[in-house]
Amino acid sequence: MDTSRRNSFNTRKWTNILLAITVLIYVAQLATQGKLLLWGAKINSLIEKGQIWTLATYSLLHANIRHLMVNCYSLNSVGPTVENLSGPRRFLAVYLTSAISSAATSYWFCKAPAVGASGAIFGLVGSVAVFVMRHRGMIRDAKEDLQHIAQVIFLNMVIRLMSSGIDDWDHLGGLLGGARVSWLIGPAWKYESMASDSPRIFSDRPPLFYLTDRKRKPR
Repeated sequence: MDTSRRNSFNTRKWTNILLAITVLIYVAQLATQGKLLLWGAKINSLIEKGQIWTLATYSLLHANIRHLMVNCYSLNSVGPTVENLSGPRRFLAVYLTSAISSAATSYWFCKAPAVGASGAIFGLVGSVAVFVMRHRGMIRDAKEDLQHIAQVIFLNMVIRLMSSGIDDWDHLGGLLGGARVSWLIGPAWKYESMASDSPRIFSDRPPLFYLTDRKRKPR
């Protein structure tokens, strides 16, 4: 039982850390009476004046307690899955890239201020979709999994379109950003042989591996 608990924590270590950071920063928002929110939110006019860091910090801030709870619940639901499939480094790469991608998309297509981790979380959903598509020959019921992911995304989009004050551009940007980076660096398991007479091995070879390996080879 102790081993099971340790393994459970290890597969969601960075999910827990991100959840803790998000809650602590919300407490800091309340303590500063909104000053932290103004400093870190995605506000187009301030970005144009040089506050580029808000493209990264806005995903750590939340508008209210309901906003915080919904995003923490969503991160807690999908985060451990991606962390378990991809490992901690690739999980963080997907999360951070999705957050920045969602902020950049929101900056270009939405003039309203924005905060929240939902864009980064949508990126994690995109990561799971890429994993299932890439390994659909190995995963039982892969088609049903993809249909379920598509339904979750569609229902979220419909709910958000029916709600006021929600920036759908950052969700779309996060989803596409997470899918793109997962395609490039995410798990790509396959059987391959190192030599003609050697047994096949199960290896993880994402597209980035082939790009970097090609550059290392002498010409």
